[in-house]
Amino acid sequence: MNTVFPSRAVGTGLAHLVLVFQTLFAVAVTATALGGPSGELTNSTLYTLCRNSDLYDLLDTIVNYEARFNHRYHYDWVFLNDNPFDDNFKLLVSNAVSGTARFGLISEEMWEIPESVDRHVMEANIARVMADPEGPYPYADSLSYRKMCRFESGFFQWHPLLLEYDYFWRVEPGVKLHCDIPYDIFRHMVDNNFRYGFTISMLEYSKTIPTLFNSLWEVLDRSCQLELLNSDENYSNYILNVDSNSYSLCHFWTNFEIGDLNTFRSKEYSYLFNELDKYNGFFYERWGDAPVRTLILSLILKYPQITRFKDLGYQHDPYLQCPQDLTIRAANRCSCDTKLDITNKWFSCSWYNKRRDGVRRLIPKKPSLQLAFDFAPALAPSSSSSSSSSSP
Repeated sequence: MNTVFPSRAVGTGLAHLVLVFQTLFAVAVTATALGGPSGELTNSTLYTLCRNSDLYDLLDTIVNYEARFNHRYHYDWVFLNDNPFDDNFKLLVSNAVSGTARFGLISEEMWEIPESVDRHVMEANIARVMADPEGPYPYADSLSYRKMCRFESGFFQWHPLLLEYDYFWRVEPGVKLHCDIPYDIFRHMVDNNFRYGFTISMLEYSKTIPTLFNSLWEVLDRSCQLELLNSDENYSNYILNVDSNSYSLCHFWTNFEIGDLNTFRSKEYSYLFNELDKYNGFFYERWGDAPVRTLILSLILKYPQITRFKDLGYQHDPYLQCPQDLTIRAANRCSCDTKLDITNKWFSCSWYNKRRDGVRRLIPKKPSLQLAFDFAPALAPSSSSSSSSSSP
């Protein structure tokens, strides 16, 4: 007896075969173009700042990153802590990674609150934030969070363990990759001369950084570098709200980032960070490492040295990036739901070609959003004679 197939089934089967072919082709092209497992490894490391209490969230993340990426390359993994890691932590983590696990202690010099910080001013500002009728912003009263942001902004790259590497991939406990990465992502960065890579960009809480952009402006003015804010060669129009000539509040979400450590150790980066640090905004306000690093990198890097990994599925609760291309999701075995992708949320910043000349920009979904200068004092660079001059 002859079997008759309905035309719909034939069409569905053909579409399936086309998708399979596209998927296999995408895997082959991606691995070839971006660097497969047979390529020469780079001088790079995964990097996590964590504590002993993060162990089990961290182990989940390590297992995920190894399965999705590192089991093919066995890159080292550096773990830093402001307190010594215990033996149980080191044993379980060492057995979970496929490369070499390296454990480091952060010195007090890199982690401490600077002597220039007026504790009374800091405490008064924190109290004011905590009493805000609209409610405090995240980590409003956390000193450890402030120390972490300052460390990640200007000190991590100088830690003795990280001094041995050229590139790093920041990984935080509890994050998850939703797609396979079928190429050496470090090799991709090096071969294309990318100095910084990210996945998600969003708006910063304006109340955490009320004086950050003005402080940067003053630093650039004093050093005769204001032209950096009006350059076609860098990413200045990525951080500027062109309508009001203020900070757009867009920043790279730094819990996922891949970067060139030598860029962070450069004299250009070091100068801008050190000058900003004199304002003590990490403690008088709650400057995050994300906006600080975003502002500096956007000024010192030239197009196209920053790249977005839109092919990666990445989750840091409560937000997630999920590739929209079905072929990519099939090829890389993605497990994320595109409906939950952050890209179209109102607080997300879009990475696209705004002008026809190809300059890439980050644009907030609501360009008219204004900065809030409603609670913190104007700050001046601290010194031994002026560190306590700011009033709360």
